[in-house]
Amino acid sequence: MRIIQIDDDFINNMANERLLRKLNIPHEVLNFLDPTEALDFLAKTQENFDLILLDINMPRLNGWEFLDRYEPIKRETPIVMLTSSLDPNDQKRANAAELLSGFYVKPLSKDLLQEILTNHTKGYSMELG
Repeated sequence: MRIIQIDDDFINNMANERLLRKLNIPHEVLNFLDPTEALDFLAKTQENFDLILLDINMPRLNGWEFLDRYEPIKRETPIVMLTSSLDPNDQKRANAAELLSGFYVKPLSKDLLQEILTNHTKGYSMELG
């Protein structure tokens, strides 16, 4: 499982990685605190990833702006918005966004992770213990 996390919250990123380790899910995670760095990386790399976790509220470039700039370089990698936003307008916008596979509210939990992996990654299904 190769995951890109784009979230300016370092502690949240570490907690998500800790959860993956705790559940013994084989993984490699690339963390980007700055979404512009993630865009630069994705534009230059030919590497494949299984999932992108994207926050909405970040400085310099928010999640919506990231999606706009990602459009020309998009790949088959599913993008799931994982955010603290409870704004119903964000949910509506996410539902209408073609590049998004899902919209979830933080924090990531065992059950939420299972739902994301099962529903938004190709051929990945795991019964978490």
